[in-house]
Amino acid sequence: MEEENWEASSSSENEAGFAVDDDEEFQSGPKVGSSKARWVTELGMAEVEVKRGKLWTTTGIIRSGKTYCFIEEALYLCEIGELQIMGTDDDVVIPLKGLYEMIAEEISGCCWESYEVYRYLKGLGYILGRHGVPWTSKGAEIMTPRGEEEETVCAGEDEDTVTKLLGDMQLCDARAVFDVYLPNSRFKKSSPGEPSFVACLSGDSTPSKEDVRVLQSRIAAPLRFCHIAQGRVSFFSFSSINLPVLP
Repeated sequence: MEEENWEASSSSENEAGFAVDDDEEFQSGPKVGSSKARWVTELGMAEVEVKRGKLWTTTGIIRSGKTYCFIEEALYLCEIGELQIMGTDDDVVIPLKGLYEMIAEEISGCCWESYEVYRYLKGLGYILGRHGVPWTSKGAEIMTPRGEEEETVCAGEDEDTVTKLLGDMQLCDARAVFDVYLPNSRFKKSSPGEPSFVACLSGDSTPSKEDVRVLQSRIAAPLRFCHIAQGRVSFFSFSSINLPVLP
């Protein structure tokens, strides 16, 4: 087993220097000229209404010309002051505390451990997308995982597609959570290429040999299992070793 330990202190500040304990530690609030989005309860996502800055080239998925943010993307951008998210039925900005509660409820396909991984890798400059979710549906059908099977959804059924994508996310003990790409100023959602690795979660314990085998059979990219403990994010991988037969 190979182990990589990239430290991240989530109890006070992350690698990029952003406080993460509670809403009160974000004193600066959104930046002037920040982007704006509206939370869509039915989708469990935020629909971006005003896009500002270059960050959108590597953030959000595109459906029918609209950009949608998953909860982890929305929260991260709010934490760094680049996005304001308004409620579904009004123009009241959702505070960070409200977004943290959404993460804690785990109803939008993301748990707190997943967000810790997302925030840490984004702070290092990596490009992350939900595993198995295409950045754009242009010119292709969307394959959405459903347990052991896959369901084909036509790209034209965009709103239903997004809803199904979230509903199909299973929060089990060993699962792939993010496709991770190296920092790339030429990154394109229309042709992202293969991820550098796929970040996986395995709960509080080391994944079983069978879990690793199943994931490796489904995913071509290298797997990096993530473990979060006391504010530290650690990554480790498995490799096969053939031992010589002793006489």
